[in-house]
Amino acid sequence: MADKPLLFFPNPATADRMKKATGRGAPNYHFPDVNRQKDRLTPQFQAMNQSFITDSSIGIEPEAVLVLEVVGEIKDFTRAVRAIDGLEWLAEIDIETIDPDDDFFVSPKIRKRLLYHKIDSLNTNQSSQIWNLLKDNSFIDKFGYRTEKPLDEFISLIPDVFNDVKNQIIEVLKSATVPSECFSGRLFLSMSNQHAMNDILSKWNQWDSERKLPRGYQKWSEIFSFLKVLRRWDVSDRLRETRVLEYWRENLDFYQSQNLLFPFEVELWYREDRAKRGAALDHIRELVQAENGQIIKTCTIEEIRFCAVKAMLPHAKIKGVLESQYVALFRSNDVMFFHPTGQCAVDILPDGEVGEFTPGEVSGDPLVGILDGAPFTNHKLLDNRLILDDPDDFSSMYQASERRHGTAMASLICHGELDENSISLNTPIYIRPIMIPNQNDLNRNEYIPENEFFEDLIERAVRRIFENSEGEDPIAPTIKIINISIGDPAKVFFHRLSSVSKLLDWLSYKYSVLFCVSAGNVTDDIELGLSEDQFLSLSQEEQATTTLKFIHSNSRNYRIIAPGESINAITVGAIHNDYSTIAGLGNRVDILPDINLPSPISPFGFGYRSSIKPEIYISAGRQLYDYHQNNSYGISRSPLAPGQKVAAAPVAAGDTTRATYSCGTSNAAALATRFGAMVVESIYELADQTRVNIPDENISPLVKALLIHSASWGKSKDVMDLYMSGGLNRKSLTKYLGYGIPLLQRVLECTNQRATAIGYGQIGKDERHEFKLPLPPSLNGSSEGRRLTISLAWMSPVSFTNRNYRKANLTFDPPKAGIADDRSEADWQKVKKGTAQHEVLIGSNVASFVDGDTILIPVECREDAGSLDESVYYGLAVTLEVKEDIDIPIYDEIKERIEVPIAIQNDQ
Repeated sequence: MADKPLLFFPNPATADRMKKATGRGAPNYHFPDVNRQKDRLTPQFQAMNQSFITDSSIGIEPEAVLVLEVVGEIKDFTRAVRAIDGLEWLAEIDIETIDPDDDFFVSPKIRKRLLYHKIDSLNTNQSSQIWNLLKDNSFIDKFGYRTEKPLDEFISLIPDVFNDVKNQIIEVLKSATVPSECFSGRLFLSMSNQHAMNDILSKWNQWDSERKLPRGYQKWSEIFSFLKVLRRWDVSDRLRETRVLEYWRENLDFYQSQNLLFPFEVELWYREDRAKRGAALDHIRELVQAENGQIIKTCTIEEIRFCAVKAMLPHAKIKGVLESQYVALFRSNDVMFFHPTGQCAVDILPDGEVGEFTPGEVSGDPLVGILDGAPFTNHKLLDNRLILDDPDDFSSMYQASERRHGTAMASLICHGELDENSISLNTPIYIRPIMIPNQNDLNRNEYIPENEFFEDLIERAVRRIFENSEGEDPIAPTIKIINISIGDPAKVFFHRLSSVSKLLDWLSYKYSVLFCVSAGNVTDDIELGLSEDQFLSLSQEEQATTTLKFIHSNSRNYRIIAPGESINAITVGAIHNDYSTIAGLGNRVDILPDINLPSPISPFGFGYRSSIKPEIYISAGRQLYDYHQNNSYGISRSPLAPGQKVAAAPVAAGDTTRATYSCGTSNAAALATRFGAMVVESIYELADQTRVNIPDENISPLVKALLIHSASWGKSKDVMDLYMSGGLNRKSLTKYLGYGIPLLQRVLECTNQRATAIGYGQIGKDERHEFKLPLPPSLNGSSEGRRLTISLAWMSPVSFTNRNYRKANLTFDPPKAGIADDRSEADWQKVKKGTAQHEVLIGSNVASFVDGDTILIPVECREDAGSLDESVYYGLAVTLEVKEDIDIPIYDEIKERIEVPIAIQNDQ
């Protein structure tokens, strides 16, 4: 055990959650009046109603998916659905790209310091003075939003002391009050029949200037007020943003030349009624067979509202779609989306070289599981370390030389980077293959089989780990972390959670397990606009700036991929660093020569509802590039350093000590999983030594909290500011850096000047748990710089029928104890959006308190989506520290005071 191990909080005091007044946080939307809405939308309602009549008359299924595009916030849309017989709720999708027009726009907001920032001669007090004049004379409301009053009338009210800048003030105010280019809203999607459409149209006709409707239909009055567009879900919706068209274009020639049927996935609308789901599946099967296609497999997972089909069509039908010729399948109202299939592939790793390694020993039960490709279990580094479980017999489809990705991930989790020579894990690793070599690919890349669903493979694998299956006991119930270093590049996160992300969220809560997933790799060429000679002639600072500006301007192409948007998983990005020694670059180019920055192949967030994704960034190898034509640079596939040295598949028989270099977020996620396993081992050892009994369900949330707890922006912030000319605010830095880079050693042990206490609990709706960290007396009267870090993590139950999705919102308010009150690093609003809140607080004011005072950390739970009837397990970590060269015995003084309550409690 460490010389100065982590400390345990006593069991927290409990109380009811303190209810707080909510402030005005939503934009001030401008909406058209009733008469204008009637003029705009009546033709849309009539056209929609006529389409049902037309469909019925020509024999097309008499149901359609209605799309109601609304602006702003409308809560509880399901209530409106329940009021209409024949209307069935399907989904809600957030949108952020609604273009403003004369009817809908966001009223601009003027902030108090606007003029101070825009006019050099004005100070903050003068800027506030003018803002108050605007408010007092009704040019803005009390929140700063513009009214209809013309700004030209304001010039006469500006005091004479501002005569020199009056015109400039008006110009700045006018420029700041142009409606925003786009704003947010929501798509409400419902399945409707003719009867339901008639009822909606009837209520629309009743809706008048008083905006009143009969009892039970009031929610429709709100919808009518905010409704921008009413239409049907159509073919373009089913193909948009799924990348299926790009996939078909890229692969059409191959399937055409081989005269093969073209595979793809059809995601259906999930119908609550099982008979309707069955009928929809039968209908899709008929439509596929009518086009001489085949059904490969169907999959329904009721718990996450997922229903889908894998199918194949003749390549001529796919070509028709690319030419906007749609057969009945693509016009079916049962279809939500079309997706590519077999897209969860991984890059082939280079062969590498033979080396010498000491494998070490393991004992005990596995703490970590890996869902990946089949590993080379005979590698000397993995011998007796892996528990291979392969009920699907995927391993039989591999040659030994093809067992690349699973071998590399297992190597990183067991041993870390081989160039680092770090300590190996003490426990074995469970691994289940969910990929096979692609027989249709010349290189036989590993991928999810086309005849399998990614969702189904994961669900079956995880259930087998934790539950009795076919008369057998759970295969590895001691697992606390599951590594998934595989992503689906066809499912890039925009606003809608992927089905596999929903699955991870459900499984993580159900089994109290932490999924550690990679953010994905951006493998597209990077166009820097400079030839290789021009780029190499730049200074390293100029090179990094050039690359960062390209990434910044192409941020839409750097989004995380499924399942990285899972809210309960911890998502890992890549830092451009490793332990290798470079003999020479050769023709390769390091386009981002700074080891403090995220890798140029690493995507960045935000995640669902603007949560922080990826949460952490871990070294994943310095990815070099090769120069291509037209001033573009592509990823180098060289087996040489730099990169992270890992065990490699054999090239010849008897080859059991080969290693190679690799890079990518897969590596980063594997290393995060390794760190998590070390944290679990440390927690178990600490609990055993201190005789603290931690509930099994709290272990994974504690690991999640501790993985994030040591994360910090560190030098990365300064480097980003330098290269981006200080042009990034805290929100932007949070987007690029998440919570930062974790330093594991900081959460495995303490020092004289750093004390970390961990807590845990089980909390319900509207409850409050209070943790108290004793203040060390030596800090009293001191002005030395202090740092207080607090991390809270949990696995939330989720609601698949509520747009808020996260049912349990756990939060703490940073304490105001005069010790460290200033927020630092991640944006204070973003840290409360996901399932991990991480706050870094600093302070250097003279601290004044008496021995016995504490820092209060209140953990509160509120309902966020739907009804929260479940209890939620969480983990908490709190660190108080000063610089290591300051002679203040923080650890000993906190340890002495935090242990007293534990002793009293154990005696009761």
